[in-house]
Amino acid sequence: MTTLPQTYLDQCEQGQTSTILSLAGNLETKLHLVNLGFHTQSHIKVVMLRGESMIITVDGSRFALDKNIAKNIKVQLLS
Repeated sequence: MTTLPQTYLDQCEQGQTSTILSLAGNLETKLHLVNLGFHTQSHIKVVMLRGESMIITVDGSRFALDKNIAKNIKVQLLS
């Protein structure tokens, strides 16, 4: 049985799908992400990369994130 790679969302490439493992950062950042619907075990897909921004989907909802925020989201790659 192989273990799927773990990384942070800011390191993912366009088109990759992952599962959220944990949220890092200060309490305010974590609460903001949770209120937007970022929860552990949610599926997250990188739709588009543009400079320091990324368009992602989390369980069907679409968001634009700065890579500085994406550094706080630990994921396990699925594809």
